[in-house]
Amino acid sequence: MSALVDTLVLPDLPVLRLRLTLRLLTDARLPAYKGAMLRGGFGYAFQRASCLQECWGRSHECEVTLICPYRWVFETPHPADIAHLHDLRDVPRPFVIEPPDDGRTQYAAGEALEFGLTLIGRGMEHLPYFLFSFEQLGRMGLGRDHAPFRLERVEALRPWQPTGVVVYQDGQVLKSSEPLPSIDAAAIAACAQALPDRVHLRLQTPLRIRERGDILRTFDLPALIRAASWRIDALSTFHGSGRWQVDHLRLIDAAQAVTVEQAQIRWLDLQRTSTRQRQTMPQGGIVGMVTLRGVGAELRALLTLGSLVHVGKASTFGHGGLKVEGAPRLERRETQTHLERRVRDEKGNL
Repeated sequence: MSALVDTLVLPDLPVLRLRLTLRLLTDARLPAYKGAMLRGGFGYAFQRASCLQECWGRSHECEVTLICPYRWVFETPHPADIAHLHDLRDVPRPFVIEPPDDGRTQYAAGEALEFGLTLIGRGMEHLPYFLFSFEQLGRMGLGRDHAPFRLERVEALRPWQPTGVVVYQDGQVLKSSEPLPSIDAAAIAACAQALPDRVHLRLQTPLRIRERGDILRTFDLPALIRAASWRIDALSTFHGSGRWQVDHLRLIDAAQAVTVEQAQIRWLDLQRTSTRQRQTMPQGGIVGMVTLRGVGAELRALLTLGSLVHVGKASTFGHGGLKVEGAPRLERRETQTHLERRVRDEKGNL
């Protein structure tokens, strides 16, 4: 169902947050940022798990009219009649991999590697293929040395909680009497309403937003809101209930009225090697934290949904990860300090 936050109607685009635990079978040397490694290997494994062998690496030549899970997830068709997204070159994938942020590179045999996986909209329907694909990836191995692993555990996390329902354990898909704990529009709206209008916005993974042809190297809230609304619209159109009927310009205007009180932003330079294109590609972006004042309920809802689906380029690799937190109102603290000072002065004059 859709949910109303003031005048902003959120799209019917539920998300399912999962935590995967891999058990390494040999010593392994892995990159510090593992998003590209996990996303790249997973793509190959997904095709092998869902397509006939003659399609591997040649899905564009497939003559089967029925769209298979691989093509639906990785090569979602872009019908010509979707005019409002005619500039969209690449339909967003209905998933996000959230790699661990510990920066570790050395792992011993028997150690665990945990990371997050978010399924978006109809991407949740393909959960069995996601599980089987990571089993397949375990046999293919991770990193340059193809270190093998075993998919040990998958847990579906409850909304805004660090724990949830175990759906997979040691090679077995587990049945549960309760439905998968997805996050719907109503839950997002409730979370946004509970936040104050002064928030801390943490850019946890590199945010790559292109504005006027260039990747931004400074924080720009209107550009972030534009990128978030564009991505959510595309996800809803192709993987949700349809086009998100929202006035994007009104949201951008609201973002321009927000005050940036503090910004601690830096550029994080990253690169990844594309096996398909056989070249090194830049993947850097801005990270850090900003404090925003005057963030209305509409923008809080948009940022909350954006924190789930990520924003900007390379989102499936884990880029564009946001965290929205309530911040105390400085005005109240300043007023209280001023009042306490006045009381002390009056006492001193007695």
